[in-house]
Amino acid sequence: MLQDLFEQSVTQKYPLGMPFKRGDKKYRYSLAAGNLGGLARLVINSNYAPGVTGHADEDGFEGDLYADAPIGQRYVDIADTAGRAANFYEGGHLIIYSTTIFHQHYIVRSEAGDGNKVRCWLSEPIAVEDAEVGDGVTAYRSPYSAVKAAGSVQVGFEPLIGVPLIPVTSGYYFWLLTAGPVCVTPTGVTWPGSAAHLRDIYANEADGTIQPPTLSDPSLGYQRIGYLLSVTGGTGSDYGDLWIMLQLDS
Repeated sequence: MLQDLFEQSVTQKYPLGMPFKRGDKKYRYSLAAGNLGGLARLVINSNYAPGVTGHADEDGFEGDLYADAPIGQRYVDIADTAGRAANFYEGGHLIIYSTTIFHQHYIVRSEAGDGNKVRCWLSEPIAVEDAEVGDGVTAYRSPYSAVKAAGSVQVGFEPLIGVPLIPVTSGYYFWLLTAGPVCVTPTGVTWPGSAAHLRDIYANEADGTIQPPTLSDPSLGYQRIGYLLSVTGGTGSDYGDLWIMLQLDS
């Protein structure tokens, strides 16, 4: 293994988002876009959706194709005029809104932008219907390409994607835990499992800690991240725990 699970690297050694399983845990190869702590807190994908007001095309592209992409072609040119570096879209996803289907493709790699277009190479060729200029397109970066601490971008609008098991320096590559049994720091006071029925785990979106649904009310849209693995309660029915089954990946 070129990079250990508990090692950060200033150089990229695997494709962004590459999955890796060891034992009963799943990891994704990720890039930190800010310093991350190692005390078991949830972290976020800091990329804005391409159409977000005030951040349009900042972390992706929403617009049109630069040229038609016929059935069987493994690349697509999008009319992204930003000065994208090579592999800006590596590990991301491309959606093309055609008449018969919405083409949905994984982006293996992307070429540097030339001011008129960015060429994205796909894991599977265009199928069913030609993708044509005028169909409309959205290109998303990999959710693992700009990992930041929870609450560092816009509290209440951030997607939580995993737990780093080591401190990570901004600009370094690392393995992010996305699924499996793990301890995640609780907010405190009212712990997950400290009352009957509090099995599911939700996020404290402000700092990446975990809470029961009585605090992070799922009816208000708080993100569910897993469930408790142990029996809690006891004779006082007030004992909670932090060992959970993380379910942020399949």
